[in-house]
Amino acid sequence: MEAQEVVLETGLAYTDGEPVRVTLRRRGRRYELRDEGRAVELAGAPAGWHECAAAVVGAHDLNVNRAGVVFVPAVEGGVDRDWLAGRVAETSPALYDALLELA
Repeated sequence: MEAQEVVLETGLAYTDGEPVRVTLRRRGRRYELRDEGRAVELAGAPAGWHECAAAVVGAHDLNVNRAGVVFVPAVEGGVDRDWLAGRVAETSPALYDALLELA
């Protein structure tokens, strides 16, 4: 089955001219919502960034991988995808701010 991908505009921004976008990737009944690592890309990855990211993202009950991508998996019929997209959209700029403070 072919994967489908949609980029969602969230109305939020990291800074002026840098909107927060969430990618929704669907494959069959499975979904993944992610920020594509934009918070880490914009803020940089100072020493201790992954521990900081894990704390920020964990407080929002989401995940972060070693590349700095904030994400959450979901299945069709599970938690509301719009709610999850909003959760990723809120968490990504919070991570961006925390990384700026860490630097």
